Amino acid sequence: MGGDEVRAARREDFVRVLADVESMRQSRQRDSVRLLQELTPHLRAARTVERELDRHLARRFNVFRYLRDDERGLSRIIADLLDPAAEHGQGTTFLEAMLELLGLGLRPTATDRIRVVQERGIPGGRRIDITVDIPTSDGLFCVAFENKPYAKDQPGQCMDYLDFLDDRYGKRFLLTYLPPRYQMPDESSLPPAARERWQKQFRVLPYVADDAPRVSDDAPDESGAADAPPESLGDGTSLADWFGTCCTLSDAERLRWFLREAQLFCREHFRWYWNMTDTEARYVREYLHQNPKHLDAAFAVARAWHDVKHDVSRRFLEHLRDRVGERVRERFPEIAGVQDVGCVYGGDKRWSNRLRLGRTIQLESDGPGPNGWYWGVRDPNPPERREELLVALKRRGLSLQRASAGWPQYEYLPRHGHWERLVPELVQELADGGGKVTEYYVNGLLKIAEKAIPAYDEVEQP
Repeated sequence: MGGDEVRAARREDFVRVLADVESMRQSRQRDSVRLLQELTPHLRAARTVERELDRHLARRFNVFRYLRDDERGLSRIIADLLDPAAEHGQGTTFLEAMLELLGLGLRPTATDRIRVVQERGIPGGRRIDITVDIPTSDGLFCVAFENKPYAKDQPGQCMDYLDFLDDRYGKRFLLTYLPPRYQMPDESSLPPAARERWQKQFRVLPYVADDAPRVSDDAPDESGAADAPPESLGDGTSLADWFGTCCTLSDAERLRWFLREAQLFCREHFRWYWNMTDTEARYVREYLHQNPKHLDAAFAVARAWHDVKHDVSRRFLEHLRDRVGERVRERFPEIAGVQDVGCVYGGDKRWSNRLRLGRTIQLESDGPGPNGWYWGVRDPNPPERREELLVALKRRGLSLQRASAGWPQYEYLPRHGHWERLVPELVQELADGGGKVTEYYVNGLLKIAEKAIPAYDEVEQP
């Protein structure tokens, strides 16, 4: 065979390989489409089952939606359960469950001298959310809690708490950090070197712990002992688990009902990536188990979700920018600065997704991704004018229950705050040009503007 014939044969082989690859690609695309088409009626059936169960059992009803679920409200619930003298009537049962969860191995002695304090002031003006002073045979031990379900860390915050506790109790204390999901404090609050120094006096206990560092039985440390990272509590340990344990230990049915609600609140409120009910997820699992030929397609769909989620969320944020801009020009035609409406979508990075209205009003997510949205008033003024601004905002009717450096007022959204759950609705509203989610955001931002703009005008008058 001559050289030309060899090259021609190779070209034919190459073309044939390309054709095979293209055929496989098209086949996988058809499988993915077929999977979605076949699963859709199953999901509709699952939702029908869910609605019928809700009608008779109200399984998704949760009393915490009607209670104060901000940081202080949740701190009060935790503190009352830890207090042996509180009205729950269970003595030290819940406190002992927490001590066991934290791995402390403490046995309180004079239980009548256990002291639970909320908002405990320390030098420098800071306040520790909860402290529990526990008399033991070896002396007084303090378990302190920094509750962070929503708020950002402040510079030096955890360091100040640790220094105070060390000064007051020596090494007989434990500071427990309560984030919504597993995460360490910001490095500005607890630098890496300090984490090493305080590893025996510091723990992370998230509200839900599905993404906490895993504890591996076959991953020993340098000494040969397999153990959890010192700053974590290991696989699956969470505040939700503590509520569940308390429910099991309680002798009062009314209290067990409340504790079940608390556990459910943690799991549903802080797992914002959940977009399916258990019934729907079970239908999908059973279908794939019975039709394993679709597993490749399911994997492809799962891989595509990340990009789909961000594409829809970015377009919806831009849609909100346009709708807010239109309403602002109608409502505040005489205030040119407020009409400056912009947005930035940064994807998965925390605090990188935001919509800005003028210099003062902002919508932002603390993530990861387009989740955990909050809105409020940013403060471009110098620090010395902060108190004056706070007074003006309060006089105009803006709630000041939550505030931090740079945010005189902000609020986590009680509804529509996690977009990963809402992607199908957001797609529909993009197609329709609006809807209930759009109106919720636009109306909320305009209400803040109506109160914040006069307050800033008052403070900034010469």
